[in-house]
Amino acid sequence: MKKLIIPFLSIVALPTSIQANIDPKIAEICMKATDFQGCVKSMSVKKTDNLNINPNFDNTLTLFKNGDYLKASKAINTYLKKNSDSKEGWLLRAIINAYGFAEFEDAVEAIDEAIAIDNEYALAYALKADVYYFDLGGSYSRTLKYLERAINISPEDPYINTIAGSIESDNGFIILEDGSYELAKMSRGKKDSALKFFENAKNNYEIALKNMKLGTNKNPLGELLFVLDAIYSTNAELGNTKHELSFLYRDKRERQTAKKYLEEAVQHYTTALSLAPSQEDVEEIELDRDMDLWSPAEVYLNRGNAYSWLNNKWKSACRDWKASKKLGNRDAQDIYRENKC
Repeated sequence: MKKLIIPFLSIVALPTSIQANIDPKIAEICMKATDFQGCVKSMSVKKTDNLNINPNFDNTLTLFKNGDYLKASKAINTYLKKNSDSKEGWLLRAIINAYGFAEFEDAVEAIDEAIAIDNEYALAYALKADVYYFDLGGSYSRTLKYLERAINISPEDPYINTIAGSIESDNGFIILEDGSYELAKMSRGKKDSALKFFENAKNNYEIALKNMKLGTNKNPLGELLFVLDAIYSTNAELGNTKHELSFLYRDKRERQTAKKYLEEAVQHYTTALSLAPSQEDVEEIELDRDMDLWSPAEVYLNRGNAYSWLNNKWKSACRDWKASKKLGNRDAQDIYRENKC
């Protein structure tokens, strides 16, 4: 399988003639990035991506965020009549169609309009991958082409890397589900394939989280892809990904790597809980929008499960299961009872 993310040198020495054209503030931020050149490119692209934003566009963003999809749809159509060359306008129309009305074919058409205006529009390729894969049931191989295009253009973009991480991890889970999560009965080839998918997902989520913390590549359209706090959600996903990796490496008898990932999973779950919304707020959004989100109860459950595999952490596991149980998680209720916490 062709890897989605390729390791880069953490700092790339650029010729003096190129360095002279880089904004010092961008250079300072990008020195911390995995790919210096890619970071500089995507940070520079970010400036031009926001040129067409105006108050009418911002109003449409606000309507969508507030869940008023019908008004948002009317507003973006009015905006595009006057600004038909706005790639951001077409992408916002795609987001409204996909996530407001589940009109996925229309969403892809709007994405293609945005790409026709700017064939280097990285977020558009990433969104196309997301809709094509999750909502239209497209193949992974074709989805990967869209993802690679997006990442090649903007390798440090947190929104793009989050989409890539979710697609990679989903493929890992598909393999595990086919084997009913019984690693002992699965072939080594399948387990190695699952491990590669989860490693790719881990790399994507780590790049996304790093750049979220740095505050780079901010984009109002990218922010619409997160229903809950982006750092909260990404920590939960990264914790879950490393949790799965710990089992896969344990199965390979690479116990030190397995332990490392398990401990890191606990850290990510802990960070997520420090940023968590209320259980009631998450459940209300899930009911209103018919979607599955990371709730505090699920994060507590997963951290408890991770603790249970670590030495001298049984009491911590029971505390987390109890917290999840109090928030109404039925799996936690069963685990708490069965383990006689």
